[in-house]
Amino acid sequence: ILLSGAMHEDGLADCADGFWGGFDPARRLDIMKDSQIGSYGVLALILSMGLRWQMLALLLGLGHIWSPLAVALLSRAMLPLLMRWQPNARRSGLSQSVGRPPRRAIFLGLGLAVVLSLPLLGLISFGLGVMFALVTLGIGHLAHAKIGGQTGDVLGACQQVCEIIGLLTLSAMLA
Repeated sequence: ILLSGAMHEDGLADCADGFWGGFDPARRLDIMKDSQIGSYGVLALILSMGLRWQMLALLLGLGHIWSPLAVALLSRAMLPLLMRWQPNARRSGLSQSVGRPPRRAIFLGLGLAVVLSLPLLGLISFGLGVMFALVTLGIGHLAHAKIGGQTGDVLGACQQVCEIIGLLTLSAMLA
């Protein structure tokens, strides 16, 4: 959280507020751009932090000190995939300024994340990668339906949801 400046958490909160606080895509995007946090955003952050704290405590208590790093690697590898697949919902912003990554960069990022996570998790890395791709697919469809594509906030929310689901899955498997 400190290294990223809570950027992904901010995206999760903004998406929760915008996706469920607005009635049309333009209003949802306005809510997501607003610097104030609403009830949905607060609830999303509380649930996110609580779940991650509990799963990290469980995994670390079981001696799986490197598994959270593997989940972090794999969850972040999904973002270029979502950037390539979904159009930008706005004409400005962080995601739009970065552009759409080339396919080679996507495959390189995915491959690197899996290769680096293999020594940490073993073959579970492949299963988590597939699961995260499915989660990313779902978030992409939701974002397209709600705002017409992706934004930096959607990317941050995707990373957070993948990480939470990965930590929950590992905790269930390893406990």
